[in-house]
Amino acid sequence: MEKVLCLDIGGSSIKSSLVDRNGKIYEENKMVIAEETYECFLETVRDIVDNLSEKPAGIAAALPGGYDIKNDEIFAPNLQILNGRHIKKDIEKVCSLKVTAENDANLATYGEYVFVEKKQIDNMVFCTLGTGFGGGLVLNGKLLQSNITLFEVGHMSINQSGRICGCGRKGCLDEYCSTSGLMEIYKSLGGKDNINPYKLGEKAKNNEDIAIKTFEEYGKLLAFVFGNLAALFCPEKIKFGGGLSELAEYYIKPLNDEFNKILFPAYKGRVKIEQAELKNQAGVLGAAALFFEL
Repeated sequence: MEKVLCLDIGGSSIKSSLVDRNGKIYEENKMVIAEETYECFLETVRDIVDNLSEKPAGIAAALPGGYDIKNDEIFAPNLQILNGRHIKKDIEKVCSLKVTAENDANLATYGEYVFVEKKQIDNMVFCTLGTGFGGGLVLNGKLLQSNITLFEVGHMSINQSGRICGCGRKGCLDEYCSTSGLMEIYKSLGGKDNINPYKLGEKAKNNEDIAIKTFEEYGKLLAFVFGNLAALFCPEKIKFGGGLSELAEYYIKPLNDEFNKILFPAYKGRVKIEQAELKNQAGVLGAAALFFEL
């Protein structure tokens, strides 16, 4: 069965795997980009291809930023070596293989839908909770796409006078529903320790009041955001993944309780909130699914 080489592109390394049409994953690997240059990035991709046990049908790249599909141009302000580059054309030239590319959160959305939800539902919103706040949307069984990456949900503003986001706007969800946003809630409630979310989870597990309240507030904030998304799209499910989803046991109850209170009345009982199942494999599986459809 033919396989596609899926690339999960990060700031200093590239995770790779071969994936077949059924979503079976082979030859998982990770290669460090030796130098922070675009030329070295392309060389690393070529090395990955050269070290495979078989020639893939093509390459599917999950990109850390916005992607102009029509003009083959990536907008990655936090990854300068890729910003403004024609990544599809350049990888095709270096590797002599067909290449597809999309935003990593959109591909994670599609992976979760195709390999977990496709037989049950037609419409799904997916949000990634981690260093930033990303996501994607499936409508009528199709990943929502256009000439440029859509559904930059992390850059919806919830406070026009709020914290400044890396995109230049104020009050973006990236600043409030991300890892840093969770820790800001902790500090606002009097937390003084310089800890990470997982340590905060340990405190909540030990019934420390300030940690429990932090997760409660975070869950209510997510409910507010998910309520807005439900009002826009009325998906059958809103699923969430990413690193912070691993701590869901500490905020899922206040999230669901608040969501059910504030959901647009006509949609009550129609929208479920669930933790994602595929975790860090969702992106490569979505990349493969989209490649084989195109």
